[in-house]
This record gives sequence, structure tokens and C-alpha cells, in this order.
Amino acid sequence: MNKNLYFETTNLLFTRAQALVWVANGLSMLELFEKSSGKLLSEIINICEEHKTVLVNFKGIIRLDDHCLDDVYNSLNENKKQLIILNGEHLHEELIKLKKDKQVNIFHDSANKIIIIGNSKNVNLRELQTERTETVCRYISTVLKSTFTKFEDHQRLCSTPFLANGEFDSKRIIESPRDFMWFSFYLSDKLSQLIETERLIDVVLVSASLRGSVFTSILGILNDLKYINIDHIGPIHKVYNTNSFDSESVSYNYVYVGDFVFGGTEIKLTKVYVSLGGGKLNHALVLGSLFESDVFKEFKLYELNTLRAISQEANFKLFD
Repeated sequence: MNKNLYFETTNLLFTRAQALVWVANGLSMLELFEKSSGKLLSEIINICEEHKTVLVNFKGIIRLDDHCLDDVYNSLNENKKQLIILNGEHLHEELIKLKKDKQVNIFHDSANKIIIIGNSKNVNLRELQTERTETVCRYISTVLKSTFTKFEDHQRLCSTPFLANGEFDSKRIIESPRDFMWFSFYLSDKLSQLIETERLIDVVLVSASLRGSVFTSILGILNDLKYINIDHIGPIHKVYNTNSFDSESVSYNYVYVGDFVFGGTEIKLTKVYVSLGGGKLNHALVLGSLFESDVFKEFKLYELNTLRAISQEANFKLFD
């Protein structure tokens, strides 16, 4: 069993349906849960101890293949184990239909907006959610901390006026299939929070760096959003080339996506670039920020974590 597909806590194993689809079939049809993805889910259920619960987030799944849950229902037969589905209420009737003649309980808990399959034992959903959230936060902090490489002395960081005793490099996340996949989902959740909180419509994602473009592209794919990756260095040096923008740019809400932000210079330049095409950029989403979001006045920043919280080793200053 591929342990990169789930997280385990005291009382549960949790995963995401789209993560199983990603591993089983790639990124072409992330909205469809099919048989090979169901096989992976059944394997997680099989290794789960009976006193624990399997928690699956079905966010982004729109359709279920006819045989996608055959192995899952076989693993839940006799109702000894419990599977809880989050963000899957719209699939309730289809889940019942696909059960066929299997003797498996299916209960729709509308109060908690979950579907319970298999063992109907009472669980403290709030406690399970807390365990999941704490585990995710620890994972994000641990991975972000691992991207920090310490220098022998303070050096000036690229594209910033800051001197630092080391640097955070998102390349380590991008090069890790496990970390890149999970960070893509957690950035996607943060993006959903940003769009909902700020009540944005006609959203277009935009990046202005090589590594930022990777996260922009995957977020565009996961959320079915238009995205633009600005080539600001090369191979064609046309800083003011606005061919990326169309006649409707003025109506779009552009959201900058990047990895790590210090003074925010790159975001401010991107904001100016977008304005050349008549668009507006007032929000940014990044992995980590040196400062709290309220420091920046030109845009509203959403980050997974602050750099000071990530690593106590990291030290930044403006002057020697």
C-alpha cells in the first residue's frame, strides 16, 4: 500500500478522492472517480484497524464510474469498518445505487453534511476533524521547514533588499511527488477560502516566476480556472508584452500565486503588469510569507504559514 496516499492519526486514516484519482489516472479527468481509484481506497480501508475511521474528502468529484466502488463495498462488507465521506452529499443517491446487492449500511447525516458507510458506530466528528486539521498543519510546517537551507553567513536574497542566513526553496516541494500533490490540494483549499471570503467572480490566476508558475498551473487545473504564467525573464525579453490579456481582462479578478514572499516586490510588479491590460489584482496566495498579511497594503495576502513560524533558524535583516 502506498502510504503517500493517506495520513494516519490516533482515530482515523484520511485522504482525498482526487488524490487517489491523481495517482491512479493522472490529471486529465480529476472530476471522475473510477474503478482504479476505488481500488486504492479499498486498500486503505483494508489496512485500517477496526477501531479507526477512514475519512475521505470527495471535494471536486462530480461523477462516479459504474464499478468504482465495487472493491470499496467488498472491503466494508459485514459493516465492521467505517468510511465517512466529506463533501459528497451530492453523490448520496449514486452511492446507494452502486451498492447493488452488497450488505453495507449507508447513512446520510445531513446535520453534519457527511455520509457514513459501513459501521454505524457513533464518532465525535469534531474530534476527528480536529485531529485531521492538526495533522495537516504539522505536515505543512514540517515540509516548509525542510525547504530552508542555511548559509554560512548572511547573504542578500534574490530580488529583495533583505539579507538572510538562509533561503526557502520551493523546488524541494515541486520535486517531491507526494509533497507537490498534497500542497496542491491545500493551496487549492486556501484558494477556495480566498474566493469565498473575498466574494470574487471571474477569477484568473497569474504567476510571475518559474516556480510560481507550477503552482498556478496545478491550481488552475484543480479548480477549472483560467491561468496565466508571465514570462518575465526569457527567452523573449518583452516585459511590457500584454498579449496574455484579452478584451475582457478589465472584468477579471486576477489572483497572484507564488511560493515565498518577503517584501512583496514581485506581487506589486505583477499588479502593475495586470493593470496594463485593464485588469485588477488585489489578492495573492503563497506558500509562506516573511510578514503577516496585514503588513501589505497594495494587496490582500493569503498564505499557508509565516516563515518565522516555520523555522526558528531563519533570520532576516535589512542591513549588515
